Amino acid sequence: MTATVVFASGKGGVGKSTVAVNVAAALAREGVRIGLVDADVYGPDIPAMVGLTRRTPARSVTLWQRDLPPLEPVERFGIPIVSAQFLLSEEQALDWSAPLVALLLRRLVTDVAWPVEPDLLLVDVPPGTGDLQQDLLGLVPDAQVVLVVTPQHAAHLDCRKMVSMLRRRKTALLGGVENMSGYACPSCGHQTPLFPPVAAEHAIWAEDVERLGAIPFHPTTGHVHAPVVVTDPDAAASREFTTVARRIAERVG
Repeated sequence: MTATVVFASGKGGVGKSTVAVNVAAALAREGVRIGLVDADVYGPDIPAMVGLTRRTPARSVTLWQRDLPPLEPVERFGIPIVSAQFLLSEEQALDWSAPLVALLLRRLVTDVAWPVEPDLLLVDVPPGTGDLQQDLLGLVPDAQVVLVVTPQHAAHLDCRKMVSMLRRRKTALLGGVENMSGYACPSCGHQTPLFPPVAAEHAIWAEDVERLGAIPFHPTTGHVHAPVVVTDPDAAASREFTTVARRIAERVG
């Protein structure tokens, strides 16, 4: 039976998609059967992160037609992926109404011809607590959420709102991942903070959110056409991504 893990954040710019794709790659390397859904429909960056590009703009996309064939994933680095980006060119905006976005989300999550049934379905959603996030949690009521933050006051402040929303909905919260926790020197391994520290009482950890890992900054993370766990598996960031992946797999069971 497939379990669903949702990667969410309170605000943009925290590297949520980067965490999702690297955790997916780490799980695939561990032999876990996964599916990765890029449901960040307004900014679907995961295809670019794994070197997939669509250059031809879509002229029309039909979502309400009956008997549509299921979506076909594209596999990269052992990760079967579906994304809203597969329907659009890289420079084409998704300027659809909310009902159409809801239909697209349903297709991405429930109508995919996975090559094998995933043990874990990883879903990357846009930041915030709006309609799309609510729709997803309605589609997958047993989903478990991993929150992604950076060590910044605003990131934790916005993520605490998401913690409140998830607990109000009685949605399972697996824990949180701190991205860009510092810069790890490639020579000596010493970590230098990138941001001023967040006061303990303002952090999501003060809300009893388990810290699943702290990912140090890596110069190529999210900026090359392959996950860093593939291109540089011995890097400090790669080791931490692998730790996070294992903890997620253990907690989901």
